[in-house]
Amino acid sequence: MKAAKGLINWIKTGINEVTSAIDAEREARINGHTARVEAEVGRVKQGFVFEDAVKKFEISTGDRPVVAERVYRRFLARTWTDLSLTDREAELLNWAAGCLGIPAGKVSQLNQEAAADAFRQVLAAALVDNQINDTEAGHLAQIAARCGCTVPTMMATFFQQEGEALIRSAFTQYTSDGKLERDEWKQFLQTVEQLGVPRDKMLHAIRLPARQLIEHVLADARSDDEISEREEKVLASLLSNLIDDTAFASYVRDQIAETKWKADIAKGRLPSIDAPLEAALRAGEITHYAGPVRYVRTRELSGGTKTEELDGLAVITDTRFILSATDKSFQISHRKILGHKLSPAGLEIRSDGKGTGTYSFPADHDKAVTIWRVAIGRANQTIVETGTNNTRHISREVRQRVWQRYGGRCAECGAGEYLEFDHIVPVAKGGSNSDSNVQLLCRKCNLKKSDNI
Repeated sequence: MKAAKGLINWIKTGINEVTSAIDAEREARINGHTARVEAEVGRVKQGFVFEDAVKKFEISTGDRPVVAERVYRRFLARTWTDLSLTDREAELLNWAAGCLGIPAGKVSQLNQEAAADAFRQVLAAALVDNQINDTEAGHLAQIAARCGCTVPTMMATFFQQEGEALIRSAFTQYTSDGKLERDEWKQFLQTVEQLGVPRDKMLHAIRLPARQLIEHVLADARSDDEISEREEKVLASLLSNLIDDTAFASYVRDQIAETKWKADIAKGRLPSIDAPLEAALRAGEITHYAGPVRYVRTRELSGGTKTEELDGLAVITDTRFILSATDKSFQISHRKILGHKLSPAGLEIRSDGKGTGTYSFPADHDKAVTIWRVAIGRANQTIVETGTNNTRHISREVRQRVWQRYGGRCAECGAGEYLEFDHIVPVAKGGSNSDSNVQLLCRKCNLKKSDNI
């Protein structure tokens, strides 16, 4: 059996080698015929007759159409050397196609391929400066006309392959500094319009660099832990003009809202909301949070371990925490809380009286915990409402160098979303705002680092 398989493999190898040798021999023969026929055309010029050349050079019936096509391709290459085609050159090409007996459909295909190649080269040269002037636009239109079509039609024929890459390259060059100026955007749109590229195709072409630009701008804006009105307007404009992905747009808007909320919290500013109907608040009491809560308290008693669990409604006000449950309800004055710390199970509270235990908030745990801790600090006057604190401000030049250094990716895991500029040595511990002390981290890796500090 093994011998039979070996014999079959040997036969297959032999056939492949023979086929390759035959192909190489035929290629050499056709190249030779092509060169001789081309020389014959140059010698006899208008008196050239392909049939005579076929007989003279003994070109077989099978080789004849291939030789004719290759001769015509060489004529095309020479006439399009200067990336343009005059009326006289077009006439000569028509004559050559007729003499060589190439079918009209094939001639049209070869002409369009040559014109498309010239169009591609002119377009690439025009986009070196990311815009197309009137002369370049006219040259492109002239090439397209040779195929009996317009610039938009030419773009449509190969946009998915070459055109998309050119549009993306032009956009990437405009945004290489991490921003997109109004004039740059206008120039880019003008170029896209001149090429007749539809908006949906343009947005698809720039999808990845557009998202990376917005991630960059978002990380820049959040570098000082707050977002100004101007920064929010810039991000809104970028989303409106560059993004047709609703999920990505929602993600960015959520990040903006979260950053603004955290900035207010950091300044001691807590949100004010309507109190739930079942909460009996005192006159002038302000509600900061309301939502579901789970309370767990484990105690070691003489009779063994006792665990108390409650699920109910939590209400955090400016003076107290209220837990309202079916089986049991209680309140804790913020000023009677002796200590609090985060744990994997939730927020651990030690109080002077009722309420000692661990609290977790199923609906929005991080938000509820942050509000409660700030409310405790404000009640005890360890946190006061402040203005803007710029001690963490990282200059744009530093942010740009750091972004380039990490290629718009998290330094730890390589993620491209939820990016933040992070002080390697925290400012509170004497860290500077220089680029040697700043890195790019995603939210997850930044939180891991914070847990270890």
